[in-house]
Amino acid sequence: MTLHDTSTPICHGQHLVLGQACLEVASSDPYNTLQLWAQADECYKCPPWYYLTLAPNTTHTLPVNTTYPTTITITNEEGRDLYKLGYHFDLYGNYHLLLDTHGAQGVEVTRQPESEVLPLVTAILFFLLLMFMWLCSKFLVRRMDSPVTARQPEDNERSPLLSRRPQDHSSVLSDQLSDPQPSTSQSSTSQPSTSQPSTSQSTSASIRHPDPVPLDGRRESGRLRSLDAFRGLAIVLMIFVNYGGGGYWFFKHARWNGLTVADLVFPWFLWIMGVSLVFSIRSQLRRATKRIIIVARILKRCLILFALGLIVNSVGGHNYMPTFRIFGVLQRFAICYFLTAVIEVYSMNPQESPEYVWYWKIRDIVRSSPQWVFTLVLLIIHATLTFGLPVPGCPMGYLGPGGLHEWGMNRGCTGGAAGYIDRVVVGRSHVYSHPTCVTIYASNTPYDPEGLLGALTSVLMVQFGAACGRIITTYQTHRGRWSRWLVWALVTGLLAGFLCSWRKEGGLIPVNKNLWSLSYVLCTTCFAFILFTVFYVMIDERGWWGGNPLRYAGMNSILLYVGHEICGGLFPWSWKPVGQHHSNHLIMNLWATSIWIAIAYLCHRRKLYLSV
Repeated sequence: MTLHDTSTPICHGQHLVLGQACLEVASSDPYNTLQLWAQADECYKCPPWYYLTLAPNTTHTLPVNTTYPTTITITNEEGRDLYKLGYHFDLYGNYHLLLDTHGAQGVEVTRQPESEVLPLVTAILFFLLLMFMWLCSKFLVRRMDSPVTARQPEDNERSPLLSRRPQDHSSVLSDQLSDPQPSTSQSSTSQPSTSQPSTSQSTSASIRHPDPVPLDGRRESGRLRSLDAFRGLAIVLMIFVNYGGGGYWFFKHARWNGLTVADLVFPWFLWIMGVSLVFSIRSQLRRATKRIIIVARILKRCLILFALGLIVNSVGGHNYMPTFRIFGVLQRFAICYFLTAVIEVYSMNPQESPEYVWYWKIRDIVRSSPQWVFTLVLLIIHATLTFGLPVPGCPMGYLGPGGLHEWGMNRGCTGGAAGYIDRVVVGRSHVYSHPTCVTIYASNTPYDPEGLLGALTSVLMVQFGAACGRIITTYQTHRGRWSRWLVWALVTGLLAGFLCSWRKEGGLIPVNKNLWSLSYVLCTTCFAFILFTVFYVMIDERGWWGGNPLRYAGMNSILLYVGHEICGGLFPWSWKPVGQHHSNHLIMNLWATSIWIAIAYLCHRRKLYLSV
């Protein structure tokens, strides 16, 4: 499919668009008038939509959805079901369905559908080829330079695990740029260390030392490359998803229950924020900074983040005050950061006692028990409000999307208690009016996925990230770290599975990004621990990869997030696709994402970092 091809199949007099196919329905019944009803299987417990009426011996065509499997119901004029069939149509295919007195004869393909996988596979192979060419060019440059000088490269896969960073940068989304992350040098033992804290506060690049450096004895000024790369992956995925994700359904948020690639990004950012705030607060406390001053800095950052979130909400002309949206992504960051960081400030002991105790192998958990108790209290409040708060006109503990859900019995109950609280606190007109459930469930009730009640479970996500950070600052061996991360991944994954009963619909607490349900937080936490472990082993332990170019994006994530939100509809980041094919959208979205990676690289080269 060429870039300039604008032709798509015509169905019922109109060109099809992404996510559609054409179905021709023919009735050979000479006596009965038939009615066709259909509904996407994604719409759980929903009544079917009426599509058309077939007079005897007539034929009709209609566009059908290709994103989800569809259930087609044929009834007579009295509404009695005659037969049903399910089918998953493919993009831009032509299909024929014959109905006669004996029932439906099955769906026949009359025009082969377009491959949805081919553009994605082509894009992956293209970027792998670029990566290979880049690595080959670097190898050739090294080979040409090595006889002349023993130059030490500053920023590539052979550079030290801790790299140079500018002084006095700090940010929540940018990993608190002012606060040094712990050295990734591995100690020869995990026994208690008796070394004294270093008083050096130099911000020069760390130099690899032949002797291991115990984490609880000395802090190096630098970056944990795997964390920067993980953050970079999250921001790159977020940009790609927000720009359209090539038109693929799995790069869009789930309509209600369920999990897609797009649903992983936001919670990963919260998890990463938890990791980095441990380093930030520990560093400040070790410099003997008063706790009240640290809290004041935290409050300042939160206010700036909340204000930035309001500015982002106004992009695109959405600045009409009577309907201005209050909540958003950065606002959720601000709330969760404040709740987690303040309790961390007053509960953290920056100087770990080297004395052996019976809980030595889980001392990171035991010594952070106040933080976990505080988080548990928030979860109890969340559960009490979710399942015990009376919502007018809605069943107690309702977790559905409203609209057509449960046969349309709870149309105005979108989000249950979570949606009701937001509509009461900030007003119905200031709540997000286009939730993801609108398309499938036809709900017209405003609902904000970044509302107040979901912030309570989001704190748990940040706390799990903080647990990862405490493991890094507590245990000195690589194996001691990633083995504990994998245990956390196993525990959170199993808990998530039990809560949702290992299925998408019908569990006690379904995996739901809109509600930020407990199972959703645990599930995404599991993925975060696993993926970060992979990055840590590859980058910081084995040194197989330096984390580039994801690391460039991760070191300037706040700039990329705000920038892509403001510039999203502008050329050269976006334009009207010249064809309704995945290839057209994929080229545009990957190009826009690549521009932001290039901007991050240029900023890194010039030591420019946006922080709050």
